[in-house]
Amino acid sequence: MINYWMVSIPQSKYEIFIKNKDKQIEFTKKYQKRVKRIEVDDRIIIYIKDIKKWIMSATIISPAKSIIKSRWSDDITDYIYGVNLNIDKKLDESDAIDATYIAPSLEYLKKWLPYHWELAFYESMHILSSRDFKLIESEMNRG
Repeated sequence: MINYWMVSIPQSKYEIFIKNKDKQIEFTKKYQKRVKRIEVDDRIIIYIKDIKKWIMSATIISPAKSIIKSRWSDDITDYIYGVNLNIDKKLDESDAIDATYIAPSLEYLKKWLPYHWELAFYESMHILSSRDFKLIESEMNRG
């Protein structure tokens, strides 16, 4: 069964991700249980916290693995897991999907007050419903 993930990261980490040849998303130890659920062929959407936009969708192409040296942090204890991605759709920042229009309608946010939706994306790793993922991805594909 395919899982649908959303990773919420600052723009600085996204820029590091894009510059690297092998596209690897990194996770901290805090997300160990969720990382263990990641499987090859799971889908993932990248949300940039600073600009409140979805910018990329991808397919996971490697099982989660321990990493020795993080590209995202100099502190070896920060990011200890990684998965490789195959980018399916990457938007320029100017074309990225503004979450302020779509986020309040997501199933994932039904327990949040509509005007506080961005607080739900504060954490880095989220599992979305198929419906939510496909709604965001369809918006990405329209542009």
